[in-house]
Amino acid sequence: MHLLQPFLFAAMLALFVAAPAQGSDPPGLTDAPIAAETGPADDLRILRRIEGLLEDLAGYEHVTTEVRNGIVTFRGRTVDSERQQTLYQIAARIEGVVAVENEVEVSLAVAERVAPVADRLARRLLMALNALPVLLVAVLSGLVVTWVGFRIARLHWPWERIAANEFLADVMRQLVRLVAVLAGLVLTLDIMGASALLGTILGAMGIFGLAVGFAVRDTVENFIASIMLSLRSPFRPRDMVEIAGDQGHVVRLTSRATILVTADGNQVRIPNATVFKSRILNFSRHPQRRFSFDLSVPNPGNLSGAREIMLNALRSADFVLEDPGPSVWLSDVADGAARFTCAAWIDQRKTTFPLARGEALRLTINALERAGKRLSTSGLTISMAQDAAPAHEGEATPVVHDLSQDEAIAEIIEEELDGPGLDTLLDERSRDE
Repeated sequence: MHLLQPFLFAAMLALFVAAPAQGSDPPGLTDAPIAAETGPADDLRILRRIEGLLEDLAGYEHVTTEVRNGIVTFRGRTVDSERQQTLYQIAARIEGVVAVENEVEVSLAVAERVAPVADRLARRLLMALNALPVLLVAVLSGLVVTWVGFRIARLHWPWERIAANEFLADVMRQLVRLVAVLAGLVLTLDIMGASALLGTILGAMGIFGLAVGFAVRDTVENFIASIMLSLRSPFRPRDMVEIAGDQGHVVRLTSRATILVTADGNQVRIPNATVFKSRILNFSRHPQRRFSFDLSVPNPGNLSGAREIMLNALRSADFVLEDPGPSVWLSDVADGAARFTCAAWIDQRKTTFPLARGEALRLTINALERAGKRLSTSGLTISMAQDAAPAHEGEATPVVHDLSQDEAIAEIIEEELDGPGLDTLLDERSRDE
């Protein structure tokens, strides 16, 4: 019953609007000049002209006409209010008509109201049947054009050869499919003679696309940023990077986010729009990387001797590169202590940066302690926030700890890279622009 209420209300409203009382309406006056004298011959001429017109028009079978002194009176009924109002327009255009009294009512008979609708439906059905061959040819032509476009998009060699990576190749394939669909639609409408409808469709699609664009603005921004990152390739899989304050190994670049694995094994997802706008620090672009730390030595005595002790300690580490070699320099003197800066280079393919730096710091401190040099606790400064390897108390000789890659993190990274169904837009062979 609740479903019928809207239909009943609409029907009652239509009846109220379509069937007003017509007998009390004032006569409609025309713009024609009123003659001083008229005769029966003039009224007869007007009557015959109006009756002839109504006989040629459908829907006025139950309308009668009377003319007296140039005043036309319509009585009877018609099937809708539109035909009812048209009577005045017909009579007002005939020469000699002074006024029009429209007493025609809108018929509420079921048969009279349904019959015109059935006639219109029958005519439209006949027109559709006559246009069916043209419609089939138009649809088949559009489908053929679309099918050819989709077949071209499924090819591999042209797109993989043109595009820098698989992601861009897939974007090109999607554009080819879109162009194929639009071309098929244009051809179909052109064969059917409804090409003007294409402008309306494209306009509606443009408005809809604009609304959707505002709704998914962040998604679109991330998608465009993923294309730009895929083209520029600022990093590769397994690269150690720092983006927007987050540091970790790159495992995937999706259409929405860049995924990192931190040194703790956690996964970090950074939106591509943020990645594209942020400063990207890539620690793995070059295999050689320098670490440094500061040591404050109170009452160092011979500054050159203290510097030589620290320099020899760095040289004794097998993970420190000989070319470029380590270096130590006096950076500051304050409060009776000399501050030295120690720096050395390592090969990141053979050791990890935090462990190498921590081990170098341990070896240098032990060398100073063996030489009788004590460190200022408040002056011991770590220039980069990295965890150092633990030192062994009372150790007399340098001990080189295991500086191999952290196996646990390496396994997590490989699992992320080789995960089934996980697509990435990165190419391990890609290079920065």
